[in-house]
Amino acid sequence: MRILLVLAAASLVQVQAQAQPQEYTRYHGEWQGPFLLYVTQQDTGAQGSAAVYDGSLQIAPDGSVRGHLPDAACILSGSSTDFVSPANAALELDVSGCKDARFNGHFTGKLINNPVLKYASLRLSSMRSLDAGTAQVSAILQR
Repeated sequence: MRILLVLAAASLVQVQAQAQPQEYTRYHGEWQGPFLLYVTQQDTGAQGSAAVYDGSLQIAPDGSVRGHLPDAACILSGSSTDFVSPANAALELDVSGCKDARFNGHFTGKLINNPVLKYASLRLSSMRSLDAGTAQVSAILQR
């Protein structure tokens, strides 16, 4: 009986170890983490102080995207497509409702998975030019 329990536990650990990396082989699903919002100018880099907000991003199997940064009051919605491989995504997002109006508008960017380290890197740039520069959103996200 004891041997069966040990074998069952070893099998469960092996199944979990195999399942976790697979979570990062596709970009679809739920992502969570800190989102960094900042404005950059081409010649001088970051303008003003950056702000960090916890948030989430959900990417449905059909490619639709929804997200929320509650403390910033930002709502994200848009679409995604495969970028280079099914692990990575090209994103087209509309951001609305933000307390800081510089971050409202249309953004494009990439979600790049790192299956080995179990995270994804999000980089978005506003398509709207601001007098002070370009609004940017970056995040390191996990499942």
